[in-house]
Amino acid sequence: MAMPRVSIITPFLDAERYLAEAVESVRAQTFPDWELLLVDDGSSDEGPAIANRYVDAEPGRIRYLPPDPRRRGAAAARNRGIAAARGALIALLDADDTYLPEKLAHDLATLAADPGVAWLYRSTRWVHDGALGRDWTERPGVRTDRSYDPPHLLIRVILRERGDVPSTCGVLMRKTAVEAVGGFEERFRLYEDQTLWAKLMLNGRTRVGTGSDALYRQHPLSTSAAAIASGDYHPTRPHAARRAFLDWLQDYVQDHGADPRLLQALAAAKADCDGGALTAVRRRLRRLSRYVPAMP
Repeated sequence: MAMPRVSIITPFLDAERYLAEAVESVRAQTFPDWELLLVDDGSSDEGPAIANRYVDAEPGRIRYLPPDPRRRGAAAARNRGIAAARGALIALLDADDTYLPEKLAHDLATLAADPGVAWLYRSTRWVHDGALGRDWTERPGVRTDRSYDPPHLLIRVILRERGDVPSTCGVLMRKTAVEAVGGFEERFRLYEDQTLWAKLMLNGRTRVGTGSDALYRQHPLSTSAAAIASGDYHPTRPHAARRAFLDWLQDYVQDHGADPRLLQALAAAKADCDGGALTAVRRRLRRLSRYVPAMP
């Protein structure tokens, strides 16, 4: 069997409600040269049965990776999928998200604009079950259809939060680039995506594309909703999960010869996390636009 050009990694955990819709969105792609790896993170529902029905329908093209009890969590599941991937390019799709039909075709065209980039991302549409009026599209905060050298995006988007951090379903990465930086940091349950984005932004060129072809579903059972309910995460207020990520990033940056601009931005981000009421208000105002519905 010929090697696919793109490997799509879909980790799932008790996702029977949404998994089939995610898989069907891959099967509907206008770009045909893909494989889909369905990585079970320890499901106890009908998710594995749904996954294996698709494996039977498209043997070799859709694959099922059983749980590994030693490595749990979305970061570990994605890393296992990446290790098993046969494609030179890696895309990500969580089990409750979907692609629009032109997603891969548009990403490949965007990547072709600059063959030297390590990865690309484009905006994702956030959709809310039963609340269409709350839907909105990510704002990159930088010019699109262009590439950026490190550490510009790490400073502007990740640390200064001047643009929306890309969602997992909005990226396309070269497998060699992901392997070179060690993939996702598996000890993180929150901000695990940003550990990889930060490493890629620091170690290679990034292409920021225009448009949006992926839907990031918001619902009460999502990881972010559970984290908000538990107090571990909040989208507009300082919280412990971001501070833990920044502590990790400081160690990573110092091990990779950080320049003064990056160190200054990192110090400001940590102070922002540790600040009092006034800092929290400033951060809330800066990020409030994320929750304003995008204009059609």
